[in-house]
Amino acid sequence: MRPTLLVLLLFVALPASASDFGARYPAGSISDSARAETALREADAEESRIERDSKAREAECHKGFLVNRCRDAVRRDKLSAEREVRRVRVEAHDLERKLKAEAAARSRAEAATKAEQAVGPSPAKAPGKDASTGSSLTPEEEARNRADYEKRIADKQMEAAREQARAQERADNERAYREKQAEAERRAQQKAAERKQAEERRAERRKQVEAQEAQREEVRRQAEAAAKGGGSK
Repeated sequence: MRPTLLVLLLFVALPASASDFGARYPAGSISDSARAETALREADAEESRIERDSKAREAECHKGFLVNRCRDAVRRDKLSAEREVRRVRVEAHDLERKLKAEAAARSRAEAATKAEQAVGPSPAKAPGKDASTGSSLTPEEEARNRADYEKRIADKQMEAAREQARAQERADNERAYREKQAEAERRAQQKAAERKQAEERRAERRKQVEAQEAQREEVRRQAEAAAKGGGSK
């Protein structure tokens, strides 16, 4: 095998430039908010690196033979690297959602405590007495007071829970929108790249056809010239 072709085949087989991104964030390694934020920030940088590396490798593909084979290898490496980035992103987002849910639960508990403090002590703590008159209460009146008190507590807790749920829903909707926009942009870029590659393949085939036609025309011209030269003798 010629040295030039051997070097080219070795280049085609080479993977994208090495990155330890996936090794830095193995499955289950994102365990706190700070690490999740760092992982998401580094995921952005890794995506940019993958894009730069892929473009550089694809440019090299056009300098030799077996262009399509080389570009296919670049595309496979890029998709593999992007899958690893998405894995880390999903794990980081899952942890963030879990931490937000825990924080929401704590907020609801605190709201319930504040609601209980706002409505005052339970009538059960002073059984048999009307707080406004000091007179004795019948069992039925005590039951009604206790029911009213519990209802006020439940109403305040429910309102606090509804407000927390609305806040969480707004945050979830905003995050889902951002993720949807990012996915749409990624797909658009991928389709644009695929269209560009298809156009380049068509252009390459046209060049080959034109070269073949030019070669045939040259052969025909030489044959005509030879025929004319033989007839003039």
